[in-house]
Amino acid sequence: MVMKSGKRKFVIGIVVVLLVAALVWFLTRNGKETAGRYTMVEIDRGDLEAVVSSTGTLGAVTTVQVGTQVSGRIAKIYTDFNKIVKKGELLAMLDTSSLLMAVSEAESSYDRSKAQLKQSKQDLERMQYLFKESIKTKNDLEQAQVNLELAQANMKASQSSLGRTRINLSYASIYAPIDGLVIARNIDVGQTVAASFSSPTLFLIANDLSKMQILANVDESDIGQIKEGQEVRFTVQAQTDRKFSGRVSQIRLEPTSVNNVVNYTVVINVANNERLLLPGMTATIDFLIGQAKSVLRVANAALRLKPSQEMIAELMKEFAARTGRGSEKSPGGKSATATAASGGSLPGFAGNGMGKRPKDIAMLWILDPAGNPKAVRIKTGISDGQMTEIVSGEIEEGTEVIKSITLSAEEQAAPGPRRMRIL
Repeated sequence: MVMKSGKRKFVIGIVVVLLVAALVWFLTRNGKETAGRYTMVEIDRGDLEAVVSSTGTLGAVTTVQVGTQVSGRIAKIYTDFNKIVKKGELLAMLDTSSLLMAVSEAESSYDRSKAQLKQSKQDLERMQYLFKESIKTKNDLEQAQVNLELAQANMKASQSSLGRTRINLSYASIYAPIDGLVIARNIDVGQTVAASFSSPTLFLIANDLSKMQILANVDESDIGQIKEGQEVRFTVQAQTDRKFSGRVSQIRLEPTSVNNVVNYTVVINVANNERLLLPGMTATIDFLIGQAKSVLRVANAALRLKPSQEMIAELMKEFAARTGRGSEKSPGGKSATATAASGGSLPGFAGNGMGKRPKDIAMLWILDPAGNPKAVRIKTGISDGQMTEIVSGEIEEGTEVIKSITLSAEEQAAPGPRRMRIL
């Protein structure tokens, strides 16, 4: 008897557990929807900034490439990387052996031309006297005049050649063209530089690293939002915990095309008083194109919500009750409810008939006191990519809106509605 009583209690306990589980399932199911079906997000208040992102390269505002106009071997170097130099300071010297020889040859040629000119003058004077005495003919006199003119021309040519060789000799001394910092030295002692076709770059001097600039590439789709004087924030990999600021100083109109993508170069002026920024660093840039302080915000995921067929049907019932147009036929022969359920427009939702929806009009979904989803029309403002400003609409701070919907297996298998277009 004791065993039978214990078995009876065990069976009754199992039945009670099953009944409680069934009751809980029935109560939580709540007819059509379950409370856990929706993921909610709260409307909050805060600051927003709209930005256009890009990348660019840091560099000095003024950078001069120091080269040479003559070829030769590097004999001496008087500066090095990171050295501060003054304008006119001697940086390097070329070997002057061949240049001095060229000057010596030019001087000899000049002296020879000078002597020939002197002799031509004397010949002309003598020929003029002999012609006057009828000893020489007129042709002899004219030939003497021509010889003098040729000697004068040779004199000028040799004089120019001498001047050129002396100038080339002066080019063997490389001087700093500006005050600045040597950020590159591309030569060593004993190296031969050739200036036959183009001037080689020996040094690179940055004028002032306390003022730098960024050359940023901005896509053609974003360039219309960039203006001169616009505030810019950027980061560099060497200072990951710091945010630097600058301002747009120039938008260059020459386009560049890379992989069929058109970009424009935007110049950004940057202060570098702490010398934390170095030439050549890559900057990750945010152009500040809009700001909003202490505004209502909603997560962008809630604006991208794809409503279920039941939500569309409830919205269309409300529309039909309000306007009496729920059963009217669309041009395709469907009712307005059927058209919306299949992914069409919601006619008259914004009160402007079948016109095109403005870009700043969106729809959020909340749960009414009975737990049913309800649509709320809002006007949006700027967005930072994660949150969007709510400019107007019947919604308040702290209100929870639907962020996502967990679909049942049947709903996932059935072809769902496309995103609704709010008119």
